[in-house]
Amino acid sequence: MLVLVILLLVMQGVAFVTLCERHCLGGSQVRVGPNKVSFIGLLQAVFDGLKLFKKEVVVGDKGAQFYFLVVPGVAFIISNTYWMVLPFYFSFFTFDYSIVFMMCLVGLFVYCVLMSGIVSKSKFGTLGGIRSSSQSVSYEVIFSLYLLSLLMQISSYYYDFFMNFYTLIFGLFYLFLVLAELNRAPFDFSEGESELVSGFNVEYSGVPFVFLFLSEYGSLLFFSVLFSVIFMGFSMLGVALFFCLILFVRSSFPRYRYDKMMSFFWFILLPLVLVFLFWSVVFWL
Repeated sequence: MLVLVILLLVMQGVAFVTLCERHCLGGSQVRVGPNKVSFIGLLQAVFDGLKLFKKEVVVGDKGAQFYFLVVPGVAFIISNTYWMVLPFYFSFFTFDYSIVFMMCLVGLFVYCVLMSGIVSKSKFGTLGGIRSSSQSVSYEVIFSLYLLSLLMQISSYYYDFFMNFYTLIFGLFYLFLVLAELNRAPFDFSEGESELVSGFNVEYSGVPFVFLFLSEYGSLLFFSVLFSVIFMGFSMLGVALFFCLILFVRSSFPRYRYDKMMSFFWFILLPLVLVFLFWSVVFWL
């Protein structure tokens, strides 16, 4: 029963998140978003979700049926476990070493994308999964160093309510890393609709696709809240600003070239994050 309640709450939140994205993308392209179903299209995302649940789950003859059905559920569980690391108003929800725990979850989530593409035994899905794994090597090292510098500034292994305008200039690093972590444009190489049809999730339909969809947008919402916790004192305005920024990046920039993305992370972003780490060691310890 508890799992069902969590699923319904996440679905409701993600439904309005997707509706907001479609309206923002429509506004950025000077066109009308979904506005026909109910008042300004509020029930559009709900009906889309119900339609997805009614779809038949098809597993290919060569696909690993058990893992094909289990991996999306694991991805959904990991995306919901992220929320345990936030500093809730009730202290019994927060635990020590929650930042370290989140770093482990971020590394584990990549395997879900990788395995979901491989177990389908589709060449497009496999290529999308392999792309995601090689992409993760580029950003996870930088993401770990970035979180390490934040650990030094707050002198703690768990998140707490704090507002740090001195490090807000480094929030741009956070934006790049989150775009790579969530496989969002312009770093959406694991999907790559123009050359991989739909990438790692091309063979999924019905409930497994809903789980992958919920895990992606649930993680997007979490990292928006995390940005507000780190830089803006857990302000809902910060959540909305960062979330809308990610949406408008999708509508403004084309997909990056894969080799340029690797060069950008290793040769530009990594030295800058090391400077940030050195600054944190010198001025905050």
